[in-house]
Amino acid sequence: MAAITKQEADAWDRILDAASALSELIESSGLQIDEDDLEELTIFLAANGPTIRSIVRKVKSKIYAGVIQKTAER
Repeated sequence: MAAITKQEADAWDRILDAASALSELIESSGLQIDEDDLEELTIFLAANGPTIRSIVRKVKSKIYAGVIQKTAER
């Protein structure tokens, strides 16, 4: 097993914390996702946080929520 530095361990802990928060958010949405797939997805999203932020930066959350609600009502 390769040794890791404290900095690497701390970075991994932050990824896992973010993945946990993402998992809770996705689960609260009512989406049905297999537990293993959800874990893999949320770790991927957390590990790629800077890229994800740049993709969604321009989304206005209140407007987006309204669009989602209207789509769900159809």
